[in-house]
Amino acid sequence: MLTGLLFFFFFFAVVAQEIKPRFSSINSIGFAAGESSPGLVLETVNGIKFSNWFAGIGIGMDDYRYKSIPLFLEGRMFFGEDKKGFIYGDLGYNFTGKNKPGNEIFNYDSYHFSGGSYLALGVGFNLPLYKKSTVQFSVGYSYKKMSDKIGVHICPFVGPCNIDYSRYEFGFGRLILKAGVAF
Repeated sequence: MLTGLLFFFFFFAVVAQEIKPRFSSINSIGFAAGESSPGLVLETVNGIKFSNWFAGIGIGMDDYRYKSIPLFLEGRMFFGEDKKGFIYGDLGYNFTGKNKPGNEIFNYDSYHFSGGSYLALGVGFNLPLYKKSTVQFSVGYSYKKMSDKIGVHICPFVGPCNIDYSRYEFGFGRLILKAGVAF
């Protein structure tokens, strides 16, 4: 992983010497849809753009099924004569928000959500807005992983009460539709 990151930054440093890099910010809103009801997704990604490449770090708010806060690295490649099309990839960690177990679990006494991996891949296009600003639309696939540890009191008729812990693993693969502004 560390070797990959070093190669990534070395590659962009070499390319940046030939082409003038500039700061870019991509801010988007969208919806994630899958087996659960659709959830709101907000993201901001800030980084360096040069030629037809972009690399940055992003953070978001993901309300699909359970609330979470993904923190990720994003890479984009722009293509086409006017560089209006792009493909993107995100890789990072999904921190949990304030959540409660769903209705499928009864009589719990305690719970603790933990985060997991975050991944997104997609394709989109830019429409010029003003000077170097654009409106962006994209469609992609996203995956977030989480877990939950739930404690339930077990009290037999005789003897002390015990807490029985169960661990649940969640993996949410879903379609993401986003619209945003880049400058």
